[in-house]
Amino acid sequence: METNKILQEIKRSLLGVLETALFMPNARARFGDTKDEAIRSFLVPVLLFPLTLMAVYLAPHSSVGGGSAHMIALLYGLRMAAVWSLFFGAVYWIARGVDREKHFYQFVIASNWLAVPATAVFIPVAWMLLSGTHTWDELYPFMVCLILYTYAFTGYMAAHVLRIPWELAGFIVFVGTCVNDGTLDLLYWVGDKL
Repeated sequence: METNKILQEIKRSLLGVLETALFMPNARARFGDTKDEAIRSFLVPVLLFPLTLMAVYLAPHSSVGGGSAHMIALLYGLRMAAVWSLFFGAVYWIARGVDREKHFYQFVIASNWLAVPATAVFIPVAWMLLSGTHTWDELYPFMVCLILYTYAFTGYMAAHVLRIPWELAGFIVFVGTCVNDGTLDLLYWVGDKL
């Protein structure tokens, strides 16, 4: 694939995530809808994965796998694959049930690209923790607000990209939260056994 076309795809997708994060109605038109672009979109969370690992190392309770950097990276990498499989599998099942599977690739693309603003809103928190200006306990209420904001724009994206009612989009966000929390609990359980 030619470089110019890839750069246009990146630019279009970044504009789409900005518009989604601002709850703008034209955001869904920014995301592609092909299988190839959906596969390429998985590079976004993979490239952001080191930032996730850094956040894990900085978290107050990061003793997964005995604290070994290699074990933490392996376990979180496996968790990422499990989250993708379970979440996108559940969304495909839901989309097929309401006759919206033709929009599934666009949902995958938008979901993967939404890792960019979701990561960006948490960078100030990481900076405040690293600089020592605030403690984890002081930042926790702010983190809860940021998490609720990411849930809101994820639900907005699901409703608009899949062309489904808000209630079903909220359920998709709930499914994502359950998958995320369930795999995190499993990761900690496995990490304690190692």
